[in-house]
Amino acid sequence: MHYRLADGVNLEVISSKKFKLNQILINFATPQTVSNATSRHLLANLLETSTRNYPTQTALADQLAKLYGADIGVGVSRLGQLHCVRLKASFVNDHFAQTDLFSQMVTMVKEVLFNPLATNGQFDAATFNRQATNLKTTIKGYYDEKQFWAARQLLDLYYRKDAVMQVPSFGRARDIDRLTPASVYQTYQAMLANDRVDILFLGDVDEQVVRSAFADFPLAGRMTGPLPIRYQQPLYRQVQRQVNYQAVSQAKLNLAYQLPVCEQKEQYYTGLVFNDLFGGSPYSQLYLNIRERASLAYYASSRLLPFNGLVTVQAGINSAVATRVEKMVDEQLTLLQTGRFTADQLTEVKRGLINQYRSGNDLAGNILGRRLTNRLLGFPDQDGVALIDAVTKEQVVQVARSLTKQAVFLLSGEN
Repeated sequence: MHYRLADGVNLEVISSKKFKLNQILINFATPQTVSNATSRHLLANLLETSTRNYPTQTALADQLAKLYGADIGVGVSRLGQLHCVRLKASFVNDHFAQTDLFSQMVTMVKEVLFNPLATNGQFDAATFNRQATNLKTTIKGYYDEKQFWAARQLLDLYYRKDAVMQVPSFGRARDIDRLTPASVYQTYQAMLANDRVDILFLGDVDEQVVRSAFADFPLAGRMTGPLPIRYQQPLYRQVQRQVNYQAVSQAKLNLAYQLPVCEQKEQYYTGLVFNDLFGGSPYSQLYLNIRERASLAYYASSRLLPFNGLVTVQAGINSAVATRVEKMVDEQLTLLQTGRFTADQLTEVKRGLINQYRSGNDLAGNILGRRLTNRLLGFPDQDGVALIDAVTKEQVVQVARSLTKQAVFLLSGEN
């Protein structure tokens, strides 16, 4: 059931006796800007690790342990251009705990969200400095992995210089030094006052009890209206190219193709099938023809970002065959664009996606994640299995023909 607790504050209750753990997901969403991603990520870490009543990470963890090993985590993510701060909580069903654990967990969630370790309009300085240092180390650590680094270089090459999409959802290490305990507290206040809020609960608790508990949250109404989620940038007239030379034993070839963003749920599932045929599964053209048959890549796969209007390809190769592999990637796309794939390939890919979808229903977190995505995009809740199964060869060909190569980044071990 869906409830509007206030303007821009929504609650969905999914009653289920299937799981031993009840789940809470609270999502704060706002358009990402160049400056807010890093601040919101640091804010998430501050909320997750301390509160006024539990001022250390150990104290907070000890209290959750007393609640039969309950868990609360806060993190960030991005859907298209939408930056999200998400609180996730899981706890044992009251029937197993034999106590009113739901009420105690709601109290803890309120503690984490609305009673941070802050006074006089700023976060505790010592805690802030520690978390700022940790975040800087974490972000820098991401880039130590060469494939991740190469993939980020491709996105920097693809997205135009003025595009907010150049800033990762987790932020930038260089921005952390500009943040202060007071500025991040202002980010916190802005999030509570202005973000769209979606609260989802899945578990075995009376629906009206759930509604009453979350209606008590101090979240006032805020401006409502469609959020700018989907991103589509103008096409480049020619492919953007860059080569970087480092002492690596395995070169990284990364390609970016633009495609029209998915406006309808049917387009989303057609995109999933196309991507699995292109490079997203063991039945894909990239895997079978480049990695297995030609033995030109240690790995070769594709990734679909449907609300960013983007398909990327990643391949681990020897530098000497980079030009040949890039040509073969384009040839695999041409095979899909001209319909040169078998009915058996299409069936196998759809069967794999359907199995993934069904197995995802065995995980409460997946169910909540899908529901949240549908709410943010304005998609109705429909049977994903039926939508996958309905995808036709002609629809896959149409998606393949809509791709336009836009950027190529090569991390080479040879100069």
